[in-house]
Amino acid sequence: MARTFMYFAYGSNLLAERLLINNPTAQFLCTARLHDYRLTFDSPRDTKTMPWAGAPATIRKCPGCSVWGVIWQLDIADSDSLDRQEVFYQRRMVTVTTPDGTTYTCRTYELDGEFDISHTPSPQYKDVIVRGAKQNGLPEAYISQLEAIEDNGFQGKIPVYNKLICQLEKQQQQPPQ
Repeated sequence: MARTFMYFAYGSNLLAERLLINNPTAQFLCTARLHDYRLTFDSPRDTKTMPWAGAPATIRKCPGCSVWGVIWQLDIADSDSLDRQEVFYQRRMVTVTTPDGTTYTCRTYELDGEFDISHTPSPQYKDVIVRGAKQNGLPEAYISQLEAIEDNGFQGKIPVYNKLICQLEKQQQQPPQ
């Protein structure tokens, strides 16, 4: 029986520090692209009540489009934790392709259903996604697309964001080993 699983992250879990908060076994495997999907921001409820104070990222089928992300390998012990973190999403299995053409079947998460109202992410959530994309060397053109996404201008505090920023600042202050 498999003791690990592969997870394709395209949202806030692009950033290693974000994923590792609740999933300590996560290890970077590689970057990959999900073909025939697009990245969008959607919400099953009022975004003011969402953990990131805005719409979460999701994927939607879209022929000819693609979403870049990261493949993480996790111990099966983190499976339930990851499901709880992605509480608004449904688990999906997708096939992604690495830059060298290798394909992997991975778990990912997608919001169930289509919603009539267009939503935007908070600036903090968008920042974590962009930081993760840069941290993992996603293509510059894709990073530019992420940076161009309109946000909702939320100015309040988001506990998980504040925790991440503190952690990243501490890491930057530590001397290299």
